[in-house]
Amino acid sequence: MKRNDLFFIMLVSFSCLTQAGVYKHIDGHGNVTYSNIPSNNAKRIDLPPIVVVPSVNSEGIEDRITKRRESTKIEEQREQLQSKISEEEKRLNEVKDEYKEGVPDRLGSERNYQRYLNRVERLKEEINVREKNLNVLRNELQNIPGKSK
Repeated sequence: MKRNDLFFIMLVSFSCLTQAGVYKHIDGHGNVTYSNIPSNNAKRIDLPPIVVVPSVNSEGIEDRITKRRESTKIEEQREQLQSKISEEEKRLNEVKDEYKEGVPDRLGSERNYQRYLNRVERLKEEINVREKNLNVLRNELQNIPGKSK
């Protein structure tokens, strides 16, 4: 047991010696010297501990990048469709307001009653086309993978 105790004491004292610091010495000419050995007029520098950063797992990084790009592309498609839907809804509401359920106001240039009837028919057709467009756009939006609204 005495040998183990002696070995332990030597081990502890040796570890204290290995924890040498960093010393900064400035000579008479202004030259700065750094060393782990203390010398005359050298000052010990307390350095912050070394930060060890673990390595990055690069396995599958290409797959993650590809998935992120696909996700971004899908989001852009969704935003574009939503923008087109809102524009189409806005125009549809404008045409419906003008159509006034089949009885739009007569314009001054429509002295001929047939011109008025032709405009009413064009408005009705435009309403039908815009409603079909909205249905197509909404179906397309629902078919985009991922979250849907």
